[in-house]
Amino acid sequence: MLADEFTQQTLLIRTALDSPGPDQHDRLPGLSRFLLLPLFRNLQQAACEGPVIIVNASKYGCDALVVLVDRPNPIHIPLSITKEGVGQLSSRLSTLTVRAKSMDTILPSQSPIWWCPTTEFSLLPLHAAGPYRKGQQNLANLYISSYTPTLTALIHARRHTLTHSASNRKFFVGIGQAKAMGENELVSVGAELASIKQRVNGLATFTHIEGQESCIARVMEELGKNEWVHLACHGIPNRNQPFESAFALHDGHLTIERIIRCELENPEFAYLSACHTTVGDEDSLDEVMHLASAMQFAGFRSVIGTMWAVDDAQTNKITSVFYGNMIDERGRLDYTRAAFALNRTMTMKKVGGCTNLINGSSIDVPFDQHILYVHVGT
Repeated sequence: MLADEFTQQTLLIRTALDSPGPDQHDRLPGLSRFLLLPLFRNLQQAACEGPVIIVNASKYGCDALVVLVDRPNPIHIPLSITKEGVGQLSSRLSTLTVRAKSMDTILPSQSPIWWCPTTEFSLLPLHAAGPYRKGQQNLANLYISSYTPTLTALIHARRHTLTHSASNRKFFVGIGQAKAMGENELVSVGAELASIKQRVNGLATFTHIEGQESCIARVMEELGKNEWVHLACHGIPNRNQPFESAFALHDGHLTIERIIRCELENPEFAYLSACHTTVGDEDSLDEVMHLASAMQFAGFRSVIGTMWAVDDAQTNKITSVFYGNMIDERGRLDYTRAAFALNRTMTMKKVGGCTNLINGSSIDVPFDQHILYVHVGT
């Protein structure tokens, strides 16, 4: 429990402070930099699997910082846009693709990259940057994008990855709530969960809870004992109190505060098939606490979330193709494929004016649904 952990850490700190010597806090696990600024060489480890691009907008200008694991300092890229312009951004988002092409000398095509947006940039689908013109490549064709709320969050997710379960068969729970009180009915929830069950049959021990079964207590119990979770329900953002943002279940709201307090055995992957799960408050743009980041902070290494409203009519076919792409070459479910699987599911190629599905692994969906899904974590 958090209270017990706090009490234990308090006793350790008191013991250290009561001991002689100026550097007693060095004895405490994880507190060698207590009250000190983090060292860049430590934060740099967030880029061990690919560059992390921090984008920031302020009254002084807009910039991108590219953090690379083998460079002593981040690469500074000034962006030719004002803070006000970011809030009204449209076609100028394509300039990020032009900038990205300049990284070809240090990063091969289809390499993974991580976005760490701040301020107004946190409201933009940076992974979808591009000119969207015939004969020109968009960012999704060049690199496989993921997001992270902070560098430290990504580092922590990677540490968990080193000890993740090597079991061939995962414990997977599909949670659906189509008729939450006070919300519009989600007519595709049942079909969505059924298609997932069909996809992962034989690869995971799949538990399906829906309707009256998807109550807060049962969902928290299932979160605690399943490695993979798929939530198909309404997402309820709370702009005034971010910790009260929630998933709408049968008997009420499962809030961020409750999710973070869950005691999880071995959380690996969470797919949030709900609206507005990766966007915080427009008036508090530095607030990184939203439903997707809450799942990551709770322990899930890899999370799929959404930036705006999900089209209920599209979720069934999207999730079915996505989970097909989550199966590795050994025929096993692998959460480290999430960014690749999402990119492959949503990357469409036009041939003769028609959409060409690449070996059945990508899908044609409306443009707004094509770019609203994002990957958070490792």
